Amino acid sequence: MGKKYFTVDEVNELIPQLDHHFRKMLLHKKEMSKTTVRLRKLGVEPQLLEAAPPSGAPNVQELHRQLQNHYFSFKQNLLAIERTGGEIKDLELGRVDFPSLEDGREGRLTWQLGVTEAAYRHPLSEEGQSLPFEKAKIRRVG
Repeated sequence: MGKKYFTVDEVNELIPQLDHHFRKMLLHKKEMSKTTVRLRKLGVEPQLLEAAPPSGAPNVQELHRQLQNHYFSFKQNLLAIERTGGEIKDLELGRVDFPSLEDGREGRLTWQLGVTEAAYRHPLSEEGQSLPFEKAKIRRVG
């Protein structure tokens, strides 16, 4: 199967889904940070992918479980974004690029969290590198 190229309209249709998953990811990331701080205050170095360390502190096991649950939810939302066909470029800003074609040239359509439509198109150079941003030329399909 060939590479999927997106139109502005196709990216715009994905925005509610992208927005939902990015907001969830950022929430879980924030909760992971808070839980990590709490564990470290108890003298425990958090381990996402390992069993909870034995500890005399009664809430260490619970905090470790919370950390793993937030990590799992974070990862599920990240994978959901990747399944749309976009490539996450900046997690903190919520920026995603989608492959596109314009006038036969390969480029990227960029969307960012908080924006209501694909905001920028940036073409690729002959070597496949991103060129400076250009405002997206929005065309209706069909």
